[in-house]
Amino acid sequence: MAVNVIMPAMGATQETGRLVRWFKQEGDSVSKGEMLMEVETDKSVVEVEAPASGVLSHVTAAPDDEVPVGQTIALIIEAGERTAPARTTPAPPGRGRRQAPARKATKPRAAATTEAGNGSETGRTLASPAAKRLAKEKGVDLTGVTGTGPEGAVVARDVHSASPAAAETDRSVPLTRMRRLIGERMTSSKATAPHFYLSMEVDMTGVEGQRETLRQQGAKPVPSVNDFILRAVALALAESPAMNASWTDKGIEHHGEVNLGMAVAVDDGLMVPVIRNADKLPLEELALRSRELATQAQNRKLTPANYQSGTFTVSNLGMLGVDSFTAIINPPQCGILAVGRVAPRVVPRGDDIAVRSMMTMTLSADHRVVDGAIGARFLQWVKQHLEVF
Repeated sequence: MAVNVIMPAMGATQETGRLVRWFKQEGDSVSKGEMLMEVETDKSVVEVEAPASGVLSHVTAAPDDEVPVGQTIALIIEAGERTAPARTTPAPPGRGRRQAPARKATKPRAAATTEAGNGSETGRTLASPAAKRLAKEKGVDLTGVTGTGPEGAVVARDVHSASPAAAETDRSVPLTRMRRLIGERMTSSKATAPHFYLSMEVDMTGVEGQRETLRQQGAKPVPSVNDFILRAVALALAESPAMNASWTDKGIEHHGEVNLGMAVAVDDGLMVPVIRNADKLPLEELALRSRELATQAQNRKLTPANYQSGTFTVSNLGMLGVDSFTAIINPPQCGILAVGRVAPRVVPRGDDIAVRSMMTMTLSADHRVVDGAIGARFLQWVKQHLEVF
């Protein structure tokens, strides 16, 4: 009996998925549970297992096709079995923007799995989805590009560096799934949530001293400045449950867990993996978890469980030399903390002045959920946890 291979749903709000590549070609034998295809969602690129054992047949989608969730894109049949051409399974109501066109049963394009390598043992070029799309637009051969991403993968900046100088003319760049989603969510947030902003300076001299102590003690890894900030925010959220809340149509929802999102820049946008129960993690464990999630985000390997159900977000641009900024709330959360760089400044110190390592943090909060005094107390708690060293 033939088994349908469908475009899977990796999240509750996902409408479509983009087929990145097939690991098998039409006519190949497959075993249940082995990797069959790679799919890009709004948040990540995931490998999908074969739902049954047999022979891959009646392939109707090729790499780069955007397919509605639930649509049949191939069959797995028993050896020697004959079947009628695969019928397209209608997408659930309301899902899907563009359906992949029906195709004759041919072998999927093999380019994605046969490119000459830049260090890959399988002989294919390691490249991010953004880099592949950009290379296609610019006519750049990825096999000749040196990758600077994780494990030598080619990323968008490598394609920019390898492409010929662009003519000084206007050009239109198609929206990626991630860029479109960011645009929709941020527009909705600014239009519906009445933002207000509060800023406060923090003396980070003690944090820097603690990091040096841990480095000398051989801590692995040495927590970053951002890890200290994440820890302080998590503790402050536990002390200020009003900030650990969301606006809903039924009322204000106060969350029982502190699930802290951390904004991570990726090739074509921004991802926010979530550290669950962050207030209960010791600093060392939180540091390990933040690194693990950041790596998964940059490699587009996050699962829905890694980025859903966040209750508050921290966005840090200090490593890029930004002194301070305001961020847009990540709905349905009621707040986001924007953090600037740690830099030496001359500040009052008792009856004298001193040079201290200072940082500016700015809270963006939803006025429907909290008021200024609650936001100010929250910042005070964050400040106290960072200045305790």
